[in-house]
Amino acid sequence: MSVSKPTDVAPTLRPPPVMAPIGMIISANFSVTGFSRRWSHCHQMANFLARYASANEDDPERYATLLSTFFNELLEAIYRNHAPSGNINITFQRNNGRISVTAEVPANDESVQFYKHAVQLLNQPDPMTWYREQLEHDVPDNDITTLGLLELAVVYGSTLSFTEPKNGTSLTLNIELPFTEVDENECFNLP
Repeated sequence: MSVSKPTDVAPTLRPPPVMAPIGMIISANFSVTGFSRRWSHCHQMANFLARYASANEDDPERYATLLSTFFNELLEAIYRNHAPSGNINITFQRNNGRISVTAEVPANDESVQFYKHAVQLLNQPDPMTWYREQLEHDVPDNDITTLGLLELAVVYGSTLSFTEPKNGTSLTLNIELPFTEVDENECFNLP
């Protein structure tokens, strides 16, 4: 005769997610024309990418909100600064405590100059001073998108670099976004 063992009916707590320190998160590929025609849906794409990238984090809502801001600024810069045709490829990877974003963007002379100018602004000795001055005055139209990319660097501690087109058709934009170590109080200089 066998005696059945009592079952444990207590709820089992799910262990915290264990994220690989390095690896692919998500990749997106879309045409310039489709992206431009559906620009009004940019925030939905940024939210989707942010929710996907933060799904396994211990506080997914916090990270999704933060990443949505990052992704939205990136998508807006790409929307305003690309060649008239081609494909945009964006890859999001985890690299220890950061998110590495690589964007291949169809390029023309104007878009190359925009990204070159943005990188120069970020590499000046005190980009925070330039950023604050822009916020205190009317921002010229050609600096509005630069201001968004600069915000990612000076407020959130991101880095920006780009590779000029070798084949004359697309450039590669690289942004390193702090992720796990971001503290919103430090970002906004709150007590």
